[in-house]
Amino acid sequence: MRLVPKRRLPTVFECPSCGTAAVSVSVSKGREKKVLVVCSRCGLRGEYEYNPYLSHVDYFSKFLDDYEAGKLIGGEVGAEEGEG
Repeated sequence: MRLVPKRRLPTVFECPSCGTAAVSVSVSKGREKKVLVVCSRCGLRGEYEYNPYLSHVDYFSKFLDDYEAGKLIGGEVGAEEGEG
C-alpha cells in the first residue's frame, strides 16, 4: 500500500501588487482578535475582523477581493462594520 501525503493549505501567498510570494496571514492575540494580511516585500496590507470559521486562505481571498475593488488605498484597508 502506497501512502499519499496529506495536502496542506498554503501559508504564504503571492502578492497581487508586486507578484512576490511574500504575503502572510496572522491573527493578533489581543482581547479583540484581528487578522492582518501583509506583503513583506511591498507593504500592501489589509486588516480584518477575526472569524473562527475562516481559514488563512479565506482571509487571503478577502484581501484579493479588496485589492481588485481598489479598497487597499495607501497600502491598507480597515475592517468594515458587519464583516465576517
